[in-house]
Order: sequence, then C-alpha cells, then structure tokens
Amino acid sequence: MPAPAPDLAAWQQKGATEAPPAAIRSVSLGSVQVVNQTGGAVSNADAARWALAYVRANAYEFWAWNHLQDAFLLRAGLSQVPQRVFAYDISSIGQARQAGVQVDVTRLVLRRLVLRPVPASLRQVFTNQLYVYMPYAFYLDQVGPSALTWIDAHGGRSTRASVPAGVGSPELVGGRLTADPLMGDLWEVDSDWDCTSPNVRQPFGRICDQ
Repeated sequence: MPAPAPDLAAWQQKGATEAPPAAIRSVSLGSVQVVNQTGGAVSNADAARWALAYVRANAYEFWAWNHLQDAFLLRAGLSQVPQRVFAYDISSIGQARQAGVQVDVTRLVLRRLVLRPVPASLRQVFTNQLYVYMPYAFYLDQVGPSALTWIDAHGGRSTRASVPAGVGSPELVGGRLTADPLMGDLWEVDSDWDCTSPNVRQPFGRICDQ
C-alpha cells in the first residue's frame, strides 16, 4: 500500500482519516457583522481577525461533524478541552456510527459576532463546568433553521434535532486566537455557553444578552 500523501499524513496526525477541503482555510465573514465591545482593549482590526478565526475553526468543526471525524475534533487543537466543548458533536457521531448512518448537520444562521470581555471574577464558573477561563468571548447572534439529520444506506433521512427558522439560539464562546501551520488562524474554543439557559444567564448577565 503506498504511503499517504504528505498533506494527508499531516491531517492524520490531527486525527482525521481524510483531508478537509482546502477552501475551509480561505473562509470569509460574508454577511456576518463583527461588533467590538471591548472598549478599546482589543482593536477593531484584531476583533475582525479573531472573528474570522472563529468562523474558520467553526467550519472545521462542522466538516468534522458531517464526516464523522470525532478523532479530529479531539486532536486537531480546536480546543484545550475538546471532550467538553465538543461533547454533543462527539456523542452524535458515536450514535450515528453505531446506527450505521451518515449525518447531515446544518449550521444556525450566524448574524453577528460580538466580542466581549469576560470578568476574571467568573473564573470559578468556568472551572465548575470543566471549561477553561479566557478573558474574551464571542456572543453568537444566531437563529434557525438548523438540523441534525441521519441518512441511512438507502438515502432515507430522519431528523434527530432541529431549530426552526427564525428561532434564536445564542451562545457565548470563550477562547483565544491560535495560529496553526496547517489550518491557519483559529479561535480556540475553550468554553461554549447556551445563552438561552437560565443557569447560564444568571451568572453571566449582560454578557449573554442580545
């Protein structure tokens, strides 16, 4: 059997069994608005760079999810705590593999990326949830439609989870900018909070507000 091409070997070191499309590295913000609410602590140029890095990292995540690449999610460096941050992705991949089906996950419609400082006083909140505290987070202003669909061997489709069109599903994603020689600039996701949850909104307050 011939040795893998060098580019594939590099992806295999990150846990992937195939190389993701090269286009992911060249993603753009498109219509996504970047809002910098750091009061000048982070420049607008850096906020835009971080936002693009988030979009790129998120694109790698969804590629991995749709291609059942759970080992890539764990080893690619997309998070310091990937088992926690990507727990739902990894669980749904395992369920699909056990059922012998493929998955088709469509992303929520991302409208705004709002960069906000996170007070150090919340550090223990992160630790309690097995996340890593970082001083900045993106508030994701995003809405449905979105769905996780199983596709069987005959092409039959069954929806396992969905968010209807227009329904808000905001998140707060803490992390930091990292540079990967293979993948490019990435927003390393070290926490992911559901801003629709009262248990999240209570400690975070306005950080989780629209």
